[in-house]
Order: sequence, then structure tokens, then C-alpha cells
Amino acid sequence: MDEVRRLTEITCKLFLLSLADAGRMSLNWVEVNMSDLLAEIAEDMELLAPDLEVQMAISPSLYIKGDRDLLVQVLQNLVGNAIKYNLPDGWLRLQANCHGKTVIVKIVNSSQDICFRERDQIFDRFHRGDSTQTQKISGSGLGLSLAREIARAHGGDIKLDTAILGQTAFTLSLPVGD
Repeated sequence: MDEVRRLTEITCKLFLLSLADAGRMSLNWVEVNMSDLLAEIAEDMELLAPDLEVQMAISPSLYIKGDRDLLVQVLQNLVGNAIKYNLPDGWLRLQANCHGKTVIVKIVNSSQDICFRERDQIFDRFHRGDSTQTQKISGSGLGLSLAREIARAHGGDIKLDTAILGQTAFTLSLPVGD
């Protein structure tokens, strides 16, 4: 059953990526309270990684227009990676605020450094960094690529922040809903 579940997830990701490539990813546009959504994700984080020190700085009432289910998928991917690639007894920081007409979500975690060569490939489909092989971390190499496509379909983006030793940071930016 685990293998069937894994293959189903990969198939769904590939289907969404093919829709994005064709410019046909359809979104169910609703008003989304990102503050509430991030609070829900943070609760899950604490259950999934009780050994990590979790820090949060989430501004209240951060609203956007978007597809709530797909946004959950993006946040779960980013947080899931931050947990998977964290250091033993590490930390994870979740920040969100509004900057002008953009909601900025930062997910930062303690981690091994990502080498310069891999930083350029991190959003490539099926790319799995060298450390995943030595650490035996599961995954298909589709999560970040799909998360970025979903963010872009919402008029936003995801970026890997400039390297700081001992940590990894991703920034998700999404336009404020009107």
C-alpha cells in the first residue's frame, strides 16, 4: 500500500506539472487567510518534528486570492523538506508578513550547506541533491518544481535564498488578494 500511495503521489505531481507546462493548471480561486493556513501548518510541524525547535513570526490577517488546496501542497512541501533535511536537534523558523502588495512567507531551517552547483538545480524536475543519496532521504525530486509552478500560477514565486552557513531558507511570495 505504501508503494501504491507513493506512485499515486508521483503521478499526481507529474499530471499537475504537465498542466502547468501547457498553461492549463486551473485554480479554484477563493480568499485564503494565509495567517490561519500557516498556523495549521505549524501545528502539523510540531507533531511531525517534536525534536525540532520551532520558531514562528506570522503577521495576522494575511489574505490572498488563490487555490487553498494547492497552497497547502506548496507549504507542506516546503515545511516537509525543512523537516527532512534538518539537522539532528535542529530548528525551523516560519515567518510571514506583508510587504507592499505581496505576502512573503519564509521557511528557514538548520541544515547542511547546499553546494553552489546544486543550488542552481534545486528546482529542476527529478533533481535530488548529493546529500539525499548519503542520508537515504526518500522523495521523487518533483516537490520543489511543482511548488514553484503552483506559486507562479498564483502570480508569485519561490526562491532559494542566498546561502548562509548552516541553514537553508526558501521565500514564497504571493500577491495580496483584492
